[in-house]
Amino acid sequence: MSAKSKPEVLCDLGMECFKKGDTAKSIKFFEQALPLLEGDATNSLLVTALLNLGVSHMVAGDADKSAATLERALAVQEAALGEHSPELAGTLQNLTVVYSKLGRTEQAVGCMQRAGEIESRAAAQAKVAELEAAAGPTVEEECR
Repeated sequence: MSAKSKPEVLCDLGMECFKKGDTAKSIKFFEQALPLLEGDATNSLLVTALLNLGVSHMVAGDADKSAATLERALAVQEAALGEHSPELAGTLQNLTVVYSKLGRTEQAVGCMQRAGEIESRAAAQAKVAELEAAAGPTVEEECR
């Protein structure tokens, strides 16, 4: 088993503190990890750290910082995965809660709708794949 990187250790410590109810410490650990991760926008740990930091800010009562951090996480996810990736749904749901707490109802509704559309699209794609697998080979495939 390979040794964990410094950002991984910092994120693990942040989660442990969060689980134990020490949100202030968890925020410090996630904030220390971010500069070490920001050079590689394709690193999934960057999104994880941003999401965890955003949630920690919300639990700590700082909805503005939470919104800004979750917005950053969403931007990184969209750049890496595309605007319709099912992985965006959770971030959009978190933003829905934060925007609601901030009284930004239109933004909350927009995020909620977008998350629902993404989840519906993913479910439809999964169903199509299931039906195609159950149908067996197509005529075109049989003739090859």
